[in-house]
Amino acid sequence: MKNILVATDFSKNADKALQHAILLAKAYQSKIYLIHTYLPYWMEPGVYADAVMMQEALDEQQKSVSAKFTPSIEVLEEAGIAYETILELNDVTSGIFDAIEEKQIDLLVIGRTGSGGFLDKLIGSNAAHITAKANIPVLAIPNQIEEVKIKQILYATQLEFDETEVLTQVFAMANKLEANVNLVKVEVAFEPDVQPDQQFLAEIKSKFASEKFEIVMVKAGSVTDGILTLAKVQEADLIVLAAHHRNFLSQIIDPSKSKQVILRSPLPVLTFQLKGDL
Repeated sequence: MKNILVATDFSKNADKALQHAILLAKAYQSKIYLIHTYLPYWMEPGVYADAVMMQEALDEQQKSVSAKFTPSIEVLEEAGIAYETILELNDVTSGIFDAIEEKQIDLLVIGRTGSGGFLDKLIGSNAAHITAKANIPVLAIPNQIEEVKIKQILYATQLEFDETEVLTQVFAMANKLEANVNLVKVEVAFEPDVQPDQQFLAEIKSKFASEKFEIVMVKAGSVTDGILTLAKVQEADLIVLAAHHRNFLSQIIDPSKSKQVILRSPLPVLTFQLKGDL
């Protein structure tokens, strides 16, 4: 993990996202790219400006926004982390994906917006939306998180796909952070069990025989409820999901479980995207 991108709106929640990025950057000796995107004032409804006024306003806005990086820069310098700031005239999603490609980002860290209530589930949040579209791991930090630490990791497995590549990265992270990993499979009555669980359990135990971990099977009314309940019981600091890119039809029939977890979790959620459709 060489390059970490942190999206900031200069809020307290963005500061928490940065602190988590610093924790990982220290473990991996990574560089942090801190990005903020903005749109011109004159794009707001009811604002009119001619060409000269627009350029003057844009220059002033850029100067004003750029100055807001200062507190974060001081934090990064105090932590001894290599960094670069990115200020882009763009919308949030486009700016982030441009930076991911240009800077060869390995991990995106973003503060989660919203409270996970009805409105969030209806229209989503930037964190959940970006996570669903990203082709790199995304760490979403909720606004209610207080302590910045990762010592207990809960990995939610589907036991339906080969997750070896993701698990390899998770165990590597755990070793660098001196953290523990527990795997959980939530069994729900109406969920299809396409592949035999024992097949994947045997493969995981064989491939990661040198790692210390537990695999817990739990029953719950929903996958999300099961994951969040067990995370609380195990006093987890981080939830890890391996989510499948779904085709259009399956998104309508069965809303993304990873998005539900991201929106509702009081803990940081790290999502890896598995390629392919269900």
